[in-house]
Amino acid sequence: MGRLIDIKGIGPKTVQKLNRLNIKTTNDLLFSFPSKYETHKINDFSSKELDKELTLVAKVYKKPRIFFIRRNLDKLSVQVEIDKVIFYVHIFNRRFLSKSLIPDTEIVITGRFLKNFASFTASNIVLKKNYKLGIIPIYGFKEIKESTSNKIIKQILSFDYSISETLPGWALDKHKIPNINSLIDIIHNPKTEEDIYISKKRIIYEELLNFAVKIQALKKLNKSIITINKKYDITIVKDFIKTLPFVLTKDQQLATNDIFKDLKSNQQMNRLLQGDVGSGKTIVSIIASLAVVTAKFQVAIMAPTLVLAKQHFATFSKYLSSYGIRIGLLTSEMKISEKNAVAEAIRNNQIDIIIGTHSLIQESIDFHNLGFAVIDEQHRFGVKQRRELRLKGATPDILLMSATPIPRTLAISIYQDIDLSFIKEKPVGRLPISTDVVAYEDLDLLLENIKTELDKNHQAYFICPKILNSETSTKISVNELYNILNTELGNQYKIGVLHGKMIEPEKTSVLDKFYNNEIDILISTTVVEVGVNIKNATVMVILSADSFGLAQLHQLRGRIGRDSFQSYCYLVVDDILEAKDRLKILKETNDGFLISEYDLTIRGPGEVFGSIQSGIPIFKMANLINDQEILAQAFEDATIIMDALDVQSKRLRNKAIKSIESYNLD
Repeated sequence: MGRLIDIKGIGPKTVQKLNRLNIKTTNDLLFSFPSKYETHKINDFSSKELDKELTLVAKVYKKPRIFFIRRNLDKLSVQVEIDKVIFYVHIFNRRFLSKSLIPDTEIVITGRFLKNFASFTASNIVLKKNYKLGIIPIYGFKEIKESTSNKIIKQILSFDYSISETLPGWALDKHKIPNINSLIDIIHNPKTEEDIYISKKRIIYEELLNFAVKIQALKKLNKSIITINKKYDITIVKDFIKTLPFVLTKDQQLATNDIFKDLKSNQQMNRLLQGDVGSGKTIVSIIASLAVVTAKFQVAIMAPTLVLAKQHFATFSKYLSSYGIRIGLLTSEMKISEKNAVAEAIRNNQIDIIIGTHSLIQESIDFHNLGFAVIDEQHRFGVKQRRELRLKGATPDILLMSATPIPRTLAISIYQDIDLSFIKEKPVGRLPISTDVVAYEDLDLLLENIKTELDKNHQAYFICPKILNSETSTKISVNELYNILNTELGNQYKIGVLHGKMIEPEKTSVLDKFYNNEIDILISTTVVEVGVNIKNATVMVILSADSFGLAQLHQLRGRIGRDSFQSYCYLVVDDILEAKDRLKILKETNDGFLISEYDLTIRGPGEVFGSIQSGIPIFKMANLINDQEILAQAFEDATIIMDALDVQSKRLRNKAIKSIESYNLD
């Protein structure tokens, strides 16, 4: 291990930047693998096609022009020439290039002809003299130029270094993967696509092997937990189902049956109920809760947001109050005296079903006889929070619910000891939501379409990624959009604003007005992502849509299409070239499971579901969806490692056992 400051080209400022990335030594740099690779090659102009990515050498024909579209969003347009053909090249937020784009200068443009061959939308423009052909590693170190990163790494690779092997020799031979020292040289300096493939395979295998060994160690340490089976009154449950104003879908019936089998068993229920947005998970949890209450146990329903907790309280009360079931609500916004009264009622068995947010896991909350806990939008809670709710009772049955679907293979990989139920069918009468990706430049045309819906007395959501303007961010804010829409539509339609920094009474007031159709347009952040159910809303416009995950966009889209009206979702992006490929899945399907799987394929579970506290491991390269074959090999090898006697296997095993406490898998 060497000091960073001793490397030529690394000054004190660069050391500080690397330290902020947790890179403290030359060894840390060697293990900071490229985030991706760019293969630089020039395409033949004569083979051009529409919507195909091309890299072309062109000559600047006329000096560029800059168009200012809105704050922090501009477009540079420059005429270029290739083989005597003249066309426009457009690129967003690169006006600093204008000084370099002098007529007759040779440049390399990467992008696509989207609509015709007269207009090329570029993702990158480089002076030809600066363009290097071949495979270029991209490190993505924050605040450090790629050219600097490449020079530093190449210098360290020229030193004499030797790193201890971390994998068993038998595993290297079995899977034909390079040893650790060969890997480091190949991954930083690949000559061919095969080099990239084989080095990535080694890293992916090692990450998944460490994960699999931890799972095997957990399974060995976990002992089956016994609970009291619930002797519920099936007659009351059947009567309740008959009184519902709709017929349960087949998937809802199957999920309900799964849960009832668990309730009858003396094994603790640990079930994940996954259902797409609007598929009817809540009614399943209501039926199960009713059953548990008839068995003389208390039920806790924990939701991640106040909006969702209040909606659950209203829904549970609507369906169950006529059965004499005592339902309570506990949230952070309540007065201390109100919280104390609810806590006392829970303790004295005067509440059968308590619904709340994180307030349910406070130390002061003591259940009389908690038998069933439902955790909605479970991935939004940390493992510690989920565990704290479990500990409020003597081995209560646990039902986790999520509208962000995890594909079965991934769920089984992560939650080895969990049972899974799926609701894929939508209630009868729901129309598929029409979805389109729209350039911000076309916002005026889009507003005309939206007015048509508003004039039918329907309502619209406009979602922004942030509340306030920022000098550094190009993402549109709630404040900025309010000013734009108020100017364009304020004299015709009533506009409301909702975001997380408002105090609770303000939020409640705005939502109540939207519910009562006193607001036509609601401009909001993602606080409406779950729990808001306004059947009259038929339009969802998501600004800077490319800054959201696909699963989150699908969740937001699920706020509309909740009645028999045709609904419309518009994904508005600044740079349509960068966004269209990733977002096209939302145009093609309304199936949340397909969307989630695609999102997980391109981003990985760690990014999709958030930090490590969610219980989902974060890998540098491995992807639990894409790398199923390697994952199967890793699990197979992990069983060998649990009993193997070679040094590397022992180290892997001991490392896994020591890290189980901090790993925090449910």
